Amino acid sequence: MDQQRILVIDDDEDVLFLIEYALKRLGVTPHCVTDGARGIDLYRNSIETGTPYAAVIVDMCLPGGKGARELVGPLLAIDPSAKIFVTSGYPDDPCLTDYLSYGFHGAIPKPITYEVLRDMVVPVLRDFAGCP
Repeated sequence: MDQQRILVIDDDEDVLFLIEYALKRLGVTPHCVTDGARGIDLYRNSIETGTPYAAVIVDMCLPGGKGARELVGPLLAIDPSAKIFVTSGYPDDPCLTDYLSYGFHGAIPKPITYEVLRDMVVPVLRDFAGCP
């Protein structure tokens, strides 16, 4: 899994640090950004250059109103098979409780634990790598 990359979009530097640390423990190369528009540009570029991300983890609330709910559509327009995970500290938010109907692959509640992150992303990484 060490060749795989995951794009992480969150405006909280502490959260980015923790996710980055956890993903590195899983042998994944994380690419962390704090801006939704920058995340979309990076994702588009990864598809255009043939180096796609295995998954995207997006915070529900980002500055400027470009949170997960606003980013899922443009990301899926770039790649309809994109595996997008939403994160939020609001456990009752419909995007977490009914994530599939919003276009997300999964939901990761905050505070994020290593175990939950691992359990969510490892199956996606295996699928991306073509492993059983």
